[in-house]
Amino acid sequence: MTEQSVRLRRQWLYLPFLIAGVIMAAYFFLWRAGAAEMKKGVESWIADQRMAGMKIDHGALIAEGFPFFLRVHVEAPDIAQPGAWRWRGDRLTMDALPYDLNKLIFSFRGEQTVWLNGYGEWTISTEEFRTSIANDADREWLFAATIGGFTATRVEDGATAAVESLVLDLAPDAADQSTLTLNLAATRVISDVGKNAIAFDALNTIFAVTGSNAFSANDPANAWRSVDGKVQIKMLIVRMEDAELSVSGVLGLDAEDYPTGRLDAHLSAPGVFIEALGQAGVLTAEETEQAAAAMTLTAIAGGGAINAPIELMHGDAQIAGVKIYRLPRVN
Repeated sequence: MTEQSVRLRRQWLYLPFLIAGVIMAAYFFLWRAGAAEMKKGVESWIADQRMAGMKIDHGALIAEGFPFFLRVHVEAPDIAQPGAWRWRGDRLTMDALPYDLNKLIFSFRGEQTVWLNGYGEWTISTEEFRTSIANDADREWLFAATIGGFTATRVEDGATAAVESLVLDLAPDAADQSTLTLNLAATRVISDVGKNAIAFDALNTIFAVTGSNAFSANDPANAWRSVDGKVQIKMLIVRMEDAELSVSGVLGLDAEDYPTGRLDAHLSAPGVFIEALGQAGVLTAEETEQAAAAMTLTAIAGGGAINAPIELMHGDAQIAGVKIYRLPRVN
């Protein structure tokens, strides 16, 4: 073998490394372009929301995550709708794949503070708090959230709320994008706000809201009623201790903006639920005692459970003829 042929063979050995270097350089520039586009998108969204009346402040925008992720940190975000709500946090992080910005994942680090008009200021901590929004070929978009170890404490009086775990996804229906479908599962939900204390072990629901385009109107309740908007509860299961409530049905709005409709219901150990409604302040002590007695008798007659519709009319919710809740107006 000649000396020239040996040199040629050695040069071919370097070719794979040269190709790999070119690919890595191209990928790096792709990542840089994605990072710039992502930061530009954040800045554009902030500008749009400020023009719409929101107040937004934040610290530095930091891009990192190369080579596997495109990650932008927003330091010290402070977002508010004046007079309605305000949210502040240590850091908001957005993740995406460098070659696909159609899905963004949001996560939060450190303690958060939320102020809600009428509910006060709350400090929030979580073991896990992740949300995402993605484009979808059939449903246009898909929003999802996963929350774990959630605790909230109201600053002014120490009222608390907690959720062991919560998973949800929300998206338009593929056949009718004005219909929004929600799937939600939660465990160990506890709320102790003043006299209104309630806790349940599990909640699972699937429901759809038709006519959601009406919610952007100046009078959303009237607009939603005018398009015959409905809440279609396909499944709602609530478990508290040994008791379980399962309902399904369709609800709408009456002329006075109260929920109205009929839900098929199965309720075991009804006394547990009635007591919980009393603890939450939904029923007075007298109403709780009367309802518990009537529901217990009905359950005994039904073999330990009640299979009867929950009827919502004229601002009241009743099951087996017993009032269990005074409904709020929707506004």
